[in-house]
Amino acid sequence: MVEWRKLSGVGAVVGCAAAFSAGALGGCGPTQPATGPAITATAKPAVSGAPVASGGAVATSKPFDPCDGSPPLTTKYLGVLQDARCDDDKFPIMADVATMLGVDCRHCHVPHPTDPKKEMYPVMTSKKETANWMRMHLMKGIKPADGSELKCKSCHTDEKGKPIAKILGTPRDTTFAHEWMSLVMTKKFVVAATGEKLKCKHCHVGNIGTPEWHPKVISTDHIPAH
Repeated sequence: MVEWRKLSGVGAVVGCAAAFSAGALGGCGPTQPATGPAITATAKPAVSGAPVASGGAVATSKPFDPCDGSPPLTTKYLGVLQDARCDDDKFPIMADVATMLGVDCRHCHVPHPTDPKKEMYPVMTSKKETANWMRMHLMKGIKPADGSELKCKSCHTDEKGKPIAKILGTPRDTTFAHEWMSLVMTKKFVVAATGEKLKCKHCHVGNIGTPEWHPKVISTDHIPAH
């Protein structure tokens, strides 16, 4: 098993809004004698709801980016945080994973020995190893057959569509596991590299009931090449 780098925990991201002001331009000069009816210029009102910057230019808001003003990464992460672009980018990534699994931070992270409100994020645990393996290997070996993006929630939902960490039961329900693999896994996903229909042997080496069958897949190399 690869010794994965540390993961960071879930934090809060604070945003701020910018205010805009409108300015007016005026002219001056000697008074000219009136030679006809006075003409009154009427200013055209700004479009309702559109923020106006100085000089009448329409201001556009910049999409929120957690990396604006964030410290850079000091560690090259593998696994769940492999796509993090900066230090603050770790927080929404971890929050998203926790939400899709329906768990809190302590599902994977150990509590701090002296502060009950904190976790020891760098400490490796078996659940962190599993999550990292899933992200680095299984999620690169297969992909959804409909072309959608593969995410934790692509599999981690119960029969009602709610997030669940353990798909096949705790302890594992062997009969249900076989049914779920046959009805969901092999129909919903394909081999990422070739687009080939996913079969049992792609991850279990052989078909069930044969000598080549390997029941354990997680943390092994028994998945399609990637």
